[in-house]
Amino acid sequence: MAAGLDASVIPWLRQRDVALIGSESALSVTPFPATSQIPGPDDYLPVHNFVLVALGMNVLDNCDLDALAEAAARGKRWEFLLTAAPLPMVRGTGSPINPIALF
Repeated sequence: MAAGLDASVIPWLRQRDVALIGSESALSVTPFPATSQIPGPDDYLPVHNFVLVALGMNVLDNCDLDALAEAAARGKRWEFLLTAAPLPMVRGTGSPINPIALF
């Protein structure tokens, strides 16, 4: 089981032209709620797959956001610039990053 986003949020993400999304888990709710219309096993993680393919969004999976939340709370600042450079990988589909938040 994992907390995450239900597929019903996809239109909301598109309407706001979100460019990057990240989470501490796999991004989609698992197991799927009874209201979901998931037709087959290839549709596992529908939000993750849809934002990557249809919206061309970058996805940060398995983020550890505790230190960021604590720093934001200490400074009472909730907006920051995020920099995160992936490793250059030929035909790669993912890369570790070292993200930096500048308040």
